[in-house]
Amino acid sequence: MEKTKNQLLIEVDKENDKEKLVQILELTAHKLEVNTISELARIYDISPNGVKSSKRFRKLFIGKQLMAIPNLRDNNKMPF
Repeated sequence: MEKTKNQLLIEVDKENDKEKLVQILELTAHKLEVNTISELARIYDISPNGVKSSKRFRKLFIGKQLMAIPNLRDNNKMPF
């Protein structure tokens, strides 16, 4: 039986094994093409402030580092 999105989120939330959580984070970051603001600025040939102010990039903090996801609109809302 396929797990629903909510069931999957609940299972991830219950997970305490840091190795498994790191694997989930790495896989997710790779699939979403998460990058630093500076790297996306280089890729798209715009300034870092251009990335920060653009709605074309979803911004999020991973730890204290501001990261961005291209081609995902920044709506400032959590999806759930």
